[in-house]
Amino acid sequence: MTEISRRDFLYLSAVSPFIFQMPVLAAHDEGKKAAITYPRTTAVLQESFRTEMIAYKNYIDCTTKALGEKYPNIAYLFHSFSYSEKVHADNYKRILAELGHETKLIQIETEVRDTKSNLQKAAQNELKKIKTTYPDFIRELQTESCEEAIVSCMYSWKSHQQHEEKVREIGKYSGMFFSSVSGKIEGLNLDFHVCKVCGSTIDKAPDLPCAICNKPKVNYQKIEHPV
Repeated sequence: MTEISRRDFLYLSAVSPFIFQMPVLAAHDEGKKAAITYPRTTAVLQESFRTEMIAYKNYIDCTTKALGEKYPNIAYLFHSFSYSEKVHADNYKRILAELGHETKLIQIETEVRDTKSNLQKAAQNELKKIKTTYPDFIRELQTESCEEAIVSCMYSWKSHQQHEEKVREIGKYSGMFFSSVSGKIEGLNLDFHVCKVCGSTIDKAPDLPCAICNKPKVNYQKIEHPV
């Protein structure tokens, strides 16, 4: 359990009924929700959407770069993460729409280098989201208690913990001897599946409900290898 996980354990427990028992929208009356304004929540959701769309586009470009450098398994990792990031972004877009707001169009510029550097940068970005970005978002959302927004941010936070772990596993090969051990990376048997509800990313076919949102395993999408 990470330091952030320990620090936020009590809060995670408090919202767990929303994550593990209730459909995300079941607790809200649509007419009443439309009449409530959540200015701070809306601002966080817009920033969360922006954060996830940047990550989505960046992972797509990293996928293309890895394929070009003949690292198909690393490309598969990046490709799977891009799908997860899009799930998160779509969740925020949907909640904003339900609150009567459109997502703001953003111009996305990515900085993609060689695959070794992209792995290292991905690990740094995921760790920042785990330790700073999403804990800050969740604390801000607590001020207005829009539970659906809080739950979606919790989904993203837990998913990014999975991403960081996977990047770190492969990133151990990304040191000074990266080229000589790349065969080990490409020899791994990767089989990624992503939950379409919360973005949970696992590297084998699911045999249980999602570990993050507890939805049935049928919600997992098998990610095909990019070409």
